[in-house]
Order: sequence, then C-alpha cells, then structure tokens
Amino acid sequence: MFFRLSNAADLEQVEAMSGLPFKHPNLYRPRMLIDGLLESSISIITMNDPTVIDFAIWGLMPNGYKEDWLTFQNSFNSLNFSLDQIRDSIWIHDPLKKQRSLIIVSGFFTYLMKKGQLYPYYISLQNEQPFYLGSIYSTLEDGFLSTGLLTTNTDNFIKTYNNLSKSKPLILPESLAQTWLDPASGIETIKNIIQNPPKLKLRANPIASEFFKKNILYDSLLNPVHYEGLPEGTNFTD
Repeated sequence: MFFRLSNAADLEQVEAMSGLPFKHPNLYRPRMLIDGLLESSISIITMNDPTVIDFAIWGLMPNGYKEDWLTFQNSFNSLNFSLDQIRDSIWIHDPLKKQRSLIIVSGFFTYLMKKGQLYPYYISLQNEQPFYLGSIYSTLEDGFLSTGLLTTNTDNFIKTYNNLSKSKPLILPESLAQTWLDPASGIETIKNIIQNPPKLKLRANPIASEFFKKNILYDSLLNPVHYEGLPEGTNFTD
C-alpha cells in the first residue's frame, strides 16, 4: 500500500515535462507531501482529455458516486490497486479499459523496518524531474474526478529500500504515456505494461524519520541523512 506521494515540481517543470498546460493553472501548488489518508487532490492527465493537466481526488470512487470521499474510503481503500485486485472487481476493471490516467509526481516514499523502527526513503528520478504513475480514474456525480494509482511487482532496487511490501507504484516513462492513454491500446497491451514495466533511472534518499510528523518544515527533512547499518541513498542505472 502506497499512500504518500510528493509533487514538489513547480508548474513550469510539470508543463515542460508533459508538454501540456494545466486546465486550471491557478489551482496548482507544489506539495512536498501528498497524504492519501486525507482528501488530497493530485495532478493527472486522462484518456477523456489528454490535452490538458487536470486535478483529481486521490482515492478512486465509482463513476457517478454521490456520497463523501471519506464514506467510501472507510468502506474500501482505493488509493492503489494491483492487477489481481482489478481482475476481481468489475467496477475497477472497466476503468482500466476506458478510463486510464497518468498521475504526475516528483517522487514517492518507501520504508525499511528495522528493530521495531521505520526508516523512510524518498524515491525519485535520477534527474529529479517529475514523472508519471499509471492510474485509473472516474467521474463523480458532481463532475469532479477521482483516481487510484496502479501497483506492480517490486524490483531489486526498490526492495533495497522497502521491506514492508512486495509491490511498487507503476512508473511509466514518457515514451509509454501516449500508449497508456490511447483508447486503441488493447487491454492485453495495458496488462503487459503493468506486469512488465520498463526500468527508469531512479535514486533513493534516506530522509529524516520525523518527515511525516505534523507542523514541521518538510523541505529540510527531505535532505539525505545516514542511518547506521541501513542502505545509503544511491542511484540505479539500468
């Protein structure tokens, strides 16, 4: 389960990476920490309108859903989905065919558990530019969007910095963005991308364990730290 993301990139960086404008640019704010356990909005590009960057509530809800986000999340946590979860549920499987999206982030967080303590790591691209996570979305009764990110099997790099889960977010390179959003892409093509995602050049920074506490300066706690006996931050080159 991944429930914390980061998008610290400024508006110009996001638009330059995607080659697209924001639909509502005045609403965008860089956010070092996006907490999925709260009702948070994130930047996405959808199949329905792949010419702009929109906003969606993180936590997928069924199309046409009328009640509160928290009401649904208390019944079913829909921040992220594995392919097995999608296969088992029609309401999730249909969006995989018709309502795919790309979440824009600058990083996500993993955790190592050692001797009863959690140590967080910040995973980003080696060049520290924003990137895409594969996701699905829905349109709610009031017209707002909701989204849930997709996960895939972890790899040796992520395993080094995460011993709480055997999965990782589906990271998609820019070369696959059009295929992911293309209505003509068959479901088997999409499933193959999920099961066999390409490797990107990533880096991992160990960050201060106090990062997720409230009322602190997040920027300073994102600087690399060193924990004795734990992996140091490193780069991965495919």
